[in-house]
Amino acid sequence: MKILSRSLGFFVAVLALTTVTSCNKLKDVIKINVPLETADIQFSIAPQPAGTQQLTAFQFGINIDSLLKIENSSLGTSNIKQVKVKSITLQLNNATQNDNWGALSACEAGLASNNIPSYTVFAGLTSNPDAYATTLNIPVKDVDLKNYFNSTVLYYKVSGTTRRATTTTLTGTATIVFDIEAGL
Repeated sequence: MKILSRSLGFFVAVLALTTVTSCNKLKDVIKINVPLETADIQFSIAPQPAGTQQLTAFQFGINIDSLLKIENSSLGTSNIKQVKVKSITLQLNNATQNDNWGALSACEAGLASNNIPSYTVFAGLTSNPDAYATTLNIPVKDVDLKNYFNSTVLYYKVSGTTRRATTTTLTGTATIVFDIEAGL
């Protein structure tokens, strides 16, 4: 009987240890994707000379911790595993026949934050057609932007190469869609 109770005790101890370790592994497996679309952010582009330069910069204030808690009250910025941009769309409100996205031959978009002031390029277009366009979808890169999301302000800049000088101050809206992967 003594051997049976020791064996049973050992079995219970092993089972308890396995369950605790499995729960921790299970927590690592559970991931929640939280889509985040920034509201339409207004920007303007002053008249540009031909050549490569920064076209515009804009910022977006956001409480990412609160957004994650809306999705799951147990989540916060410390639970973020990775953040990637799904898309960036720039829409011009007052394009002209000469001054529109066709004036750009190439462009790229970068992100910085109030915690990390250096920009990381997350989207780029190397061969934009010379055709009238009011909407520009910049192809995104496979870049993890997780470290920027412990911030309350995100800064964006768009740089580009203009194939011809522009004369109009262009106004528009930017929509950036992120995929935030968080885990418990």
